[in-house]
Amino acid sequence: MTRTQAALSRTTALTSAALLVAVATPGQAQEAFDLDAITVTANAEATAVERSGSTVEVVEEEEIRAAGEVRLSEFLNRLPGVSVSNNGPAGTTSTLRIRGAGGAYIGVFVDGINVSDTASTQMAFNWANMMTSDICRVEVLKGAQSALYGSEAVAGVINITTNRATEPGLSNRYAVELGSYDTVKLGFNSSYVTDNGSVSASLTHIRTDGFSSADENLGNTEADGFEATRLSFAGEYDVSETMTIGGAGFYQTSEGEYDTSAGDADNTSDTEEYGLRAFARFETGAVENEVALQYYAIDRRYQEGSASRYLGERYGLSYSGSVQLAPTFDLSFGGDYTREEFKSDAFGTANDGTYKTAGVFVEGAWAPSEALDVVLTLRQDDHSEFGGATTGRVSVAYRPLDDLILRAAVGTGFRAPSLYELYSNFGNPNLDPETSVSYEMGVEKRFGPDAFLRATLFRMEITDLIDFAGSGYNQVPGTSTMQGLELSGGVPLSETLHLSAAYTYTDTEDADGDRLVRVPEHEFNVSLDAELTEALNGSLTLRQVYDTLDNVPWPGSGIVALEDYTLVDLSLGYRLNDSAEAYMRIENVLDEEYQTVYGYGTSDRAVYFGLRGRF
Repeated sequence: MTRTQAALSRTTALTSAALLVAVATPGQAQEAFDLDAITVTANAEATAVERSGSTVEVVEEEEIRAAGEVRLSEFLNRLPGVSVSNNGPAGTTSTLRIRGAGGAYIGVFVDGINVSDTASTQMAFNWANMMTSDICRVEVLKGAQSALYGSEAVAGVINITTNRATEPGLSNRYAVELGSYDTVKLGFNSSYVTDNGSVSASLTHIRTDGFSSADENLGNTEADGFEATRLSFAGEYDVSETMTIGGAGFYQTSEGEYDTSAGDADNTSDTEEYGLRAFARFETGAVENEVALQYYAIDRRYQEGSASRYLGERYGLSYSGSVQLAPTFDLSFGGDYTREEFKSDAFGTANDGTYKTAGVFVEGAWAPSEALDVVLTLRQDDHSEFGGATTGRVSVAYRPLDDLILRAAVGTGFRAPSLYELYSNFGNPNLDPETSVSYEMGVEKRFGPDAFLRATLFRMEITDLIDFAGSGYNQVPGTSTMQGLELSGGVPLSETLHLSAAYTYTDTEDADGDRLVRVPEHEFNVSLDAELTEALNGSLTLRQVYDTLDNVPWPGSGIVALEDYTLVDLSLGYRLNDSAEAYMRIENVLDEEYQTVYGYGTSDRAVYFGLRGRF
């Protein structure tokens, strides 16, 4: 039996055992889906999750808080279809993938602000600095979403909402955490709510000595530290019964140390990042409108033998409107304009580039019956460098029974080459946009309000993939594919015990028939949450990852298979009173030695203690 077959056999057995518990659990009433679960990303207008034909994972504040103060990408790694690779400890490059597609294909928004780095190699968001500290909600929307979100949403969209005011009057929250690697994390949030509006502000800070980015098991002992401070705010005010104005913003500064896979080095990075968004929502007759302005900027400085600097900016203006044309048909429409800029001073050469994109979209949502929802979205973009591009998406959600959903979606996408791919030292001005098409179909069955099973088949095809080869970026003729299966489920084993599990199989192939790197073929997650006493709760999570390939870095060459691994994490929380909780968290309980990127290290067993509360 090969390693792949053994891994698949073990994973399939574990997945089946965990997921089939839901089917075998007796006494679960056949209740309808929870209509309180809403997605704001799947369609142009807020939609109940069970009415979405696209797969969307919604993570609420309670689940985020239970995980402790961790890197957000690691928290999302437990979701089906999501995988993460890290180049070392906090502050080093962290890449999140959806169904095998990396950051260049994923739109990331924080409080409505597009935070994809316009100066990065492929205009992707770096998850290195994003912690869960000031996050209250995350949506992960899977599949091609270019028809609604444009060029960066080929594989999906992640929408992050920071802490919001929830109680009338003034309320405050705090969090303090200490632990391994001399780590200190601090967080404070204050919010105020009136009858006409709300405002919220958060301040978080992290400092850690870290561990060696270059794997310590290969003889690298120098720890790579990290320090970051983040300020975020959001608010809105009802000017009248038909008009609301508001805004959100953040500022973050960070300093870190890092290595290359070749070994220890004294490399450092300094990053300054900020974003702003202002909006006005108003009604004109039967039409609901929103106008928004946004700005994002990042300034990254590196010292790696010689100094280098990368600056990126994004200016955005958008309008969206919606109207109910009939009891069964809603029409949404809008347009946006984006200007993106890039400057670099690296390897002794200064480079810069700018491009602009204007787009319009229209979306029709048809519900001919209570059981059926059909959504069609069309978009036309005009890119200053590449001309026009048309994308579309059709999604269907059908509920033949109150506790059964059938889903299907198909969408097209395009990804314009990043400014770095075009204009950097390694750029190629002759690149063309990538084009793609994605498909998914799935079924979800409920067994009462808290138990479910979900299965989704997916496939994405990318034509004319852009890849780095030799001394620069080039187009790869042909089609690359990412396809597979997602399974997930959850069930209450008792009034105080809840089991959830997820399995993802991802089969990838580039135009030459080779597998894509850093994409696990099999990934399994299981979580057991327990209320041990009235005041004490606990969570045990297990992650197994099999069959991952990576490139051998320069000066080597070729492909290497990363070791399979199993991670176990444990957390306990004790409620001191109605407004405070003490907790502890043990990461990598088994002290597993593993890599998610060849040559780069991961955390040993680590223990953290914290206190959080409100007043």
